Amino acid sequence: MSEKIETRAPSGVLKNISIVLVEPRGPANIGATARALENCGLHDLVLVNPCEYNNDECLGRACNSGHVVLNARVFPTLRQCVREFAFVMGTTRRTGKLREPLTDLPGAVSMIKSMSAKNSVAILFGREDRGLVNDELGLCDALVELPAHRDYPSLNLSHAVFLLCHYLYMGTAAAEPFQAITAAPREERDKMFVHMEEMLRALDYGDEGREFLLRAIIKNFRVLFGRTSLMEKEVNMLRGLFSQILARLNP
Repeated sequence: MSEKIETRAPSGVLKNISIVLVEPRGPANIGATARALENCGLHDLVLVNPCEYNNDECLGRACNSGHVVLNARVFPTLRQCVREFAFVMGTTRRTGKLREPLTDLPGAVSMIKSMSAKNSVAILFGREDRGLVNDELGLCDALVELPAHRDYPSLNLSHAVFLLCHYLYMGTAAAEPFQAITAAPREERDKMFVHMEEMLRALDYGDEGREFLLRAIIKNFRVLFGRTSLMEKEVNMLRGLFSQILARLNP
């Protein structure tokens, strides 16, 4: 008789992960998503401006996971929602200049493991018909592409959630070592980007119709620092550097 393999993921990694549905339009999808979370050892469902979902259609699809639906946290806007999290991962099936760089599922699992051990992590899923829009992806620290066959790449919302969550569950169940990171508070990182913009404007970026260049630089740094998961001491170091540059420019 073969030995049973324990695949339960470490609670310290999964307990800090929240699955966020942005403006879901179907109560059945919300219920099916709750069931997908339970299948993968996750329990925290967050809804942003959802449809009416507290009904039999939703709870029926949730099956024995109705408590996940009933305990779901609801936010009116995504911007208010992401303030609650130290790290935000966005999902997309589409590519494009404003959706780069994209990490694959193994890379996303590694990143989420490192962050969720000591930080609150949100994984965002967009609307059934059009996913997350560019402005919403701009609120994310990193993006993951959900793969599917090129002839029909559009995934049902709850299927997309299960795909990523099951991959995450199996990845966290593995006994591979990983580095836990304590990220700087989101408020401090936002202040750092305000400070960065002040420095860049002092260097004349944004002048003479170059506002687009300024925004592009800040966006690229957001993506870079999102991937590297800045710690508080690193945020303070960068802000100290910005202050020194401003002091030299404005003696």
